[in-house]
Amino acid sequence: MNRESGFTLIELVMVIVILGILAATALPKFIDTTSEARTAAVAGIVGGLGSSNAVNFAGSLAKGQVVGTALSSATAIASITDTTAGCTNTVAGNLVDGVVFAASGSGTYAVSGGSPTNVGDTVTCTVTSNDDNTKTATFVLTGTK
Repeated sequence: MNRESGFTLIELVMVIVILGILAATALPKFIDTTSEARTAAVAGIVGGLGSSNAVNFAGSLAKGQVVGTALSSATAIASITDTTAGCTNTVAGNLVDGVVFAASGSGTYAVSGGSPTNVGDTVTCTVTSNDDNTKTATFVLTGTK
């Protein structure tokens, strides 16, 4: 009798399964998406801050604040975030809920920049990821009280 030699179907399937397991284990080490995720997170937070700032300023105008009035003499308006302090973690935290703004700490963000002088003045604020300080984005903060 002539008998052919070779691999059986079960042996081939087992080799493919083992290679698949090895590939699934090693692939995350070659593809690091952490950097892209942090960039996207900072961009998303900045988008939220920019939108919240625009709504806050529109609300202040609708409730009677006058553009050009010095923030130091402007009357505070209920439910309007006071941005007199400028680009600070506290102001950012008041504009956006659910994000932790702090000077340091894992999973937090820091806000820096200037302070507006009058109602309607704008300053550029920078948001930095405390997990990776190379991940930054900017938004415009408008003076309200």
